[in-house]
Amino acid sequence: MARLLYRIGGSAARHRFVALGVWLVIVVAAVGSVQVLGAKTNNSLTLPGTDSQAAFDLLAAKFPPQQNGSSPFVFQVDEGTLSDDRYKPAVDATFRAIKSSPQVYSVLNPVGKNAEVAGIISDDGKTGSMPVVLDVGTGFITTELADDVLAATEPARKAGIDVAVGGPIGSVLSTPDTATSERVGNISAMVILAIVFGSLIAMGLPIVSAAFGLAISVSVIGLLGHLVSVPTVAPTLATMVGLGVGIDYALFLMTKHLEQLDEGVEIRESIARSVASSGSAVVFAGSTVVIALASLAVAGIPLVTTLGFASAIAVFTAVCTSITLLPAILSLVGHGVQRLRLPSFLRMKPRPAGARRWDAWARWVVGHPWAALALSLAILLPLIVPLFQLELGQPDVGVTPTSTTQRQAYDMLTEGFGVGYNGPLVLALDLDPKATPSAAYTKKYDRATSLQRELEQEQQRLERQQAELERQQAALEAQQRELEREGAVLERQQASLERQAAALEAEQAALRSRAEALERSIRATARRIAPLAARLGFIEARERRIEQLIEQTTDPDRLRRLERRLAFLEQKEASVRGWLEPLVARERRLIQRGIGLARQAEDLRAEASALEREADALERQGARLQEQAAELRREGNDLRAQANELQTEADTAKAQERKAKQLQRELTTMLTQAGGDPRGTDPRIVAIQDGVGAVPEVVAVSPPLINDRGDAVVMSAIPLRAPSSDATARLVTTLRDDTLPGLTSDDGVTAHVGGTTATNVDLARKISSRMAIVVATVLLLSFLLLMVAFRSLLVPVQAALTNLLSVGAALGVLTAVFQWGWGLSLIGLDAPRGTVPIASYVPLMMFAVLFGLSMDYEVFMVSRIAQHHAEGEDPRSAVTSGLGAAGHVVTAAALIMILVFASFILNGDPTIKQFGVGLSVAVLLAGAMVVLLAPALLALFGQAMFRLPSLLGRILPRIDVEGGIEPDEGAEPSSVPGVAPAPGGR
Repeated sequence: MARLLYRIGGSAARHRFVALGVWLVIVVAAVGSVQVLGAKTNNSLTLPGTDSQAAFDLLAAKFPPQQNGSSPFVFQVDEGTLSDDRYKPAVDATFRAIKSSPQVYSVLNPVGKNAEVAGIISDDGKTGSMPVVLDVGTGFITTELADDVLAATEPARKAGIDVAVGGPIGSVLSTPDTATSERVGNISAMVILAIVFGSLIAMGLPIVSAAFGLAISVSVIGLLGHLVSVPTVAPTLATMVGLGVGIDYALFLMTKHLEQLDEGVEIRESIARSVASSGSAVVFAGSTVVIALASLAVAGIPLVTTLGFASAIAVFTAVCTSITLLPAILSLVGHGVQRLRLPSFLRMKPRPAGARRWDAWARWVVGHPWAALALSLAILLPLIVPLFQLELGQPDVGVTPTSTTQRQAYDMLTEGFGVGYNGPLVLALDLDPKATPSAAYTKKYDRATSLQRELEQEQQRLERQQAELERQQAALEAQQRELEREGAVLERQQASLERQAAALEAEQAALRSRAEALERSIRATARRIAPLAARLGFIEARERRIEQLIEQTTDPDRLRRLERRLAFLEQKEASVRGWLEPLVARERRLIQRGIGLARQAEDLRAEASALEREADALERQGARLQEQAAELRREGNDLRAQANELQTEADTAKAQERKAKQLQRELTTMLTQAGGDPRGTDPRIVAIQDGVGAVPEVVAVSPPLINDRGDAVVMSAIPLRAPSSDATARLVTTLRDDTLPGLTSDDGVTAHVGGTTATNVDLARKISSRMAIVVATVLLLSFLLLMVAFRSLLVPVQAALTNLLSVGAALGVLTAVFQWGWGLSLIGLDAPRGTVPIASYVPLMMFAVLFGLSMDYEVFMVSRIAQHHAEGEDPRSAVTSGLGAAGHVVTAAALIMILVFASFILNGDPTIKQFGVGLSVAVLLAGAMVVLLAPALLALFGQAMFRLPSLLGRILPRIDVEGGIEPDEGAEPSSVPGVAPAPGGR
């Protein structure tokens, strides 16, 4: 292998532009493909053989796209309720906008008429959830799609409503940025590299090499997501591992190269030798990491397998860039690699062998192996103690940064509904036979339908009768009004007659009074006329006598006396006549008036007779009206009797209607519980609803949703506790093992508990059950690889023991920090409950990654020891020399890895923080143990360190790890620069 690598390194150095061109083409192709096709990740877990996977498969086969899950869009107001006039139109507009968005399969309105039944509006009305189901899986939810759906909430935002989204859409919109962590990691690595190499040019080359490898590996992982499900955390984990190993591998190669340049070796020859020697260690170390990561596949968990392969891709790419790209860059830079040197006080001072600080440390460790062993155990054992309380779980959104929309949605749901609404358990039911309405529902429905028909017919009959009665009543009222009108006219006529009769009587009385007065006047006048008439007669008689005497008298005197007497009488007559004529005239007038009064009296008597006749007619008309009124009263009484009878029938109908309404309420209650689908009243479904709802840790069970065929049902059970709590995990077990089996026995129902929370529980259990086999596989393969590399049994044992102790201590620290809550605030994690569950796959991934990375340090350290042993040093001296020579490189490499991993603690994702804390502490401990515990154990092994049974020695191949270049056939080893015999001789 050394000769092959020698040729590869030499070829890359000679054809540096070709090598650089090839890598540039690869980078451009990879990055360009991702830009065109997009990097695709998918947090949908696949767990074959688990109940949650069975639920997912059932929904995917019989109820698509319900298996995609829902993304709750949460609406919240501080004042009033969402149903108020100032908010409801905005929520309705948002509902319509989201419903019309592409890829939206279904959505529910929190202010719709069925919101309370669906449980998507809080009791106080201030918080509402709008569950959105997309017709694409989580792996197809792009940032653009998520942004478009979120943009549809603009009407609600403008109305002053707080809006946030969780679920798959919220997860896509809340993906943390790794750029800050990468910058911090790179800067930290650059500082260490600058101090180690003393040159800014040399410092930058490992960064460039690692950046090339990282760009390619992350792009390949993004493209891989189009073929398999790649979790969102995979690119970040690959970035952590790829960046660390890429810089470390370049560090090992460049350290060798710079040492050889200082010794005067020609540039291209130095590059070829470095690739042949340190490159062998890089390839071998990288192989151990890749094997450890690929061994995760034995867990049979696609998520873990994908994470392992994704990280392995990053490691493989880092190895390739280290042995091909870096040599080309070194050849291009030439002696300029040592330019831009740091000030002398910042550079590490080169010291001769034996005078270096690491030589003193090596002498102490080798000289006091038991003390070093005790010190190692004193460091590791206390850190391992918390490991025994490690519980695998899954952090929920409640510990993500509060600036993300998914955390805001989580907090809103917790405040409005309860923390369990953030992680509903999905109950997926497979029915055979299909769901049908229950007998009780059917009976009530038939009875209600029949009663409704009867009520409708009776109502129609009553309405007809009521209409006829109202018509008759209207006719009676019209007749009554006509009678009243005629009666009023009659009364007015009667009153007029009475007034006329009274006036007539008054006139008659006045006429009688006038007649009496006139008669008295006539009598009085006659009494006055009578004496005057008698006197006038007397005077006229005297005048006739005197006239006779005058005619007879001839005596003038007497005649004169008679004439004088006649004149006197004539005067008297004239006087009497003057008195009598007015009286006579008055008498005539009075008589005439009397005649007129007589005629008036006659007229009044005639008018009185007419009034009497008219009064008689009015009386007859009044009697007729009274008869008609009596008839109307009889008809009215008949109508009232009919109305009373009709009211009795209406009361009976109302009683029937109340009974029908009660039946309707019962049917509505049954339908409400059944989600509006009569098939949901199937006794099997109702039994599961009631049974699951009666479990103490279950807050509510949603109405069932039944597919068109009726052979699949989905419901949600809302836990009382948070999704990540142990109580919720126990609830999943209770439902599966105790509750559902008793509700589904012998009734053709197969029930599964799925959803994100149940999937996380299954993932933790599956990882726990497969942990031992994964650990055993990694240990076995690592043991075999080290045994082949160093042709020893004890070196692999030492490496396995050292790594297991380091991993155990790192997991103990992880348990104390996250599960116990020690120092969570120091790493910027907001944990409302004071602790954060450890993601179930983190310890397993930590073990594989750390075992592989710590093997890197073991390989570089032990290969130096093996080289010195091959050069003739005794085992203890070889350990001292190897540790003294490689200690600073291993420490620098470990420090770079520690800072790279620790930089990802800045990431907001709690799982990435766990990887950052766990891996940085693990590398710290692994690096410390490689320079403390490992050399102490190797020193104790002594001569047995590189022994191998003869049978295995003949069977196992020989691999030179950082030994030298295998000479061509017929050539002496010493004739080829850098050649050294393999450990134990050839």
